Amino acid sequence: MYIVLLSGGSGKRLWPLSNDLCSKQYIKLMNHDGADGEEKCSMLQRVFGQLKAAGLSGNTVVCASDAQVEIIESQLDGEAEVAVEPMRRDTFPAVMLSCAYLLSEKGADPEDVVAFLPVDPYTTGAFFERIKRLGESIASAEQTIGLLGGVPTYPSTKYGYILPEDGADGELLSVRGFREKPDEPAAEELVAGGALWNCGVFCFKLSTASQWLAPYGVGMDYRQMAADYEKLPKRSFDYEVLEHWDRIVAVRYADIWKDLGTWNTLTEEMPEKSIGDVTWDGTCENSHAVNVLGIPLVVMGAKDMVIAASHDGILVADKHQSSYIKDCLTDLEDTSRYEERRWGTIKTIDEDEDDGIKSTTKRIKVVAGKTVPMHKYENSTETITVLSGMGKLILEGIEVDLTAGSTVSVAAGKAYSIKALGSDLRCIVIHIGEDTEVAVG
Repeated sequence: MYIVLLSGGSGKRLWPLSNDLCSKQYIKLMNHDGADGEEKCSMLQRVFGQLKAAGLSGNTVVCASDAQVEIIESQLDGEAEVAVEPMRRDTFPAVMLSCAYLLSEKGADPEDVVAFLPVDPYTTGAFFERIKRLGESIASAEQTIGLLGGVPTYPSTKYGYILPEDGADGELLSVRGFREKPDEPAAEELVAGGALWNCGVFCFKLSTASQWLAPYGVGMDYRQMAADYEKLPKRSFDYEVLEHWDRIVAVRYADIWKDLGTWNTLTEEMPEKSIGDVTWDGTCENSHAVNVLGIPLVVMGAKDMVIAASHDGILVADKHQSSYIKDCLTDLEDTSRYEERRWGTIKTIDEDEDDGIKSTTKRIKVVAGKTVPMHKYENSTETITVLSGMGKLILEGIEVDLTAGSTVSVAAGKAYSIKALGSDLRCIVIHIGEDTEVAVG
């Protein structure tokens, strides 16, 4: 059985901590399942750890955009391969591309079962045991799609619902339809009638997928599908397939499950009321704050609020209203001042322009033993000052020692890389000029 984590979100719902390069599933605000302590993990790391505990991580692939490959490899230490989407086109194309990756790149058998799940559920180990059970059921069925349905704990208006056949009972339930986010009276009626929350998990045999591609003239070769990606409709898998398929079954899952898609739902599972340098007065109630700026944040009189401060912006919102943050971001410039790469991190701390000359100051960390790939800027220069650690700068074949306090200038058009030796290497990099980084080699 294969697992695919769908991780192609655009990064708007947890702004300002999330952006296109660091979507919400990569922000380190969570605790590992069953663990306490100060070391935080991302949603991706938490779910992957749960897959590992269930013995499923070895056959797990992440489907994401090219811009997110480095952060995935960094957070998972290269333990999971990435099926790279050439562009965002919703979940149906992503599912088809992942199937093609498993068949043509991983050597999967067409009769193997694959289960797809979102990367951001907040759940327990029992969730993944139920996915195993679902996979076993689909392995012995033909042309059947299996779903995981959460047993509702209240009539939620935030989730979609799976509707089992009337009178359906037993381990495997036949499904007659679906209902998207209902109003409260409808949700109460659905729960009373035995409907299940749609946990976003679906599985099927790989051989079933080819027929869904037939109308679009796209085959199951991964590289060719990536080239033909625009031929696939920009639709969800639910709309393109599930709503029209007549052989769908579901298994129940009756334990903790929550979609941590907004600040409101995420803060409900944060064990602390604040992360970072935050001072509260005694009048605050049911409020959370996250501050990654490295300067003090003082909160007074906050009631049912979420406050988030990063280099990309500052959010001050009522918790309920924070669910609609995407509506407020349409006119904001899409910037990213924090990047996590496979070799370390980049934080932009200042951008300025004087007399038409642009300057950018960044703080970079190169993880011990890692190397920044060879790159150059054609029309601009860089000055690198080492804050701590030791390393080497390789400048067009010449090695330069880097130690705390040393400064090196790199002229325009010169290719270089940096390697950290012994411990993490931290530097301030000042970039003079407006230019795009060019990979070399």
